[in-house]
Amino acid sequence: MLGQALGLKEDEFAALQGDYRASALFNEREKAVLAWSEAMTLNTAKRDKASWDAMRRLFSDAEIVEISLACAMFNMINRLNDSFWTELEPEEFNRRQHGAVGVTAAALGEFACRICDGVEKHESRNGAR
Repeated sequence: MLGQALGLKEDEFAALQGDYRASALFNEREKAVLAWSEAMTLNTAKRDKASWDAMRRLFSDAEIVEISLACAMFNMINRLNDSFWTELEPEEFNRRQHGAVGVTAAALGEFACRICDGVEKHESRNGAR
């Protein structure tokens, strides 16, 4: 549901179930994030030099941390829900909630930019990358 709220289309969801790396639906940065998130989820990131190198080339240190933390948070939530046998809301309930919290790609982008702007200002004051 969150993906739909953020504007992902059905063909993009389908591509995620197949070979997203070969899909023209995702750009280089998106594919790098997907590969990195997949490696983190499968606990292979430490051995996935190609994914790490792509992240280092395409994102700042702060962006890599943010992407990694988001991935880790969702992995943690999934592990807890699986471990506790959490009964999740039915899909229909989630569909009715779609948009109720006001989460949009623009709102998340604006929030992320405020964070990145603060990091960049801090780094420039301290002479960092």
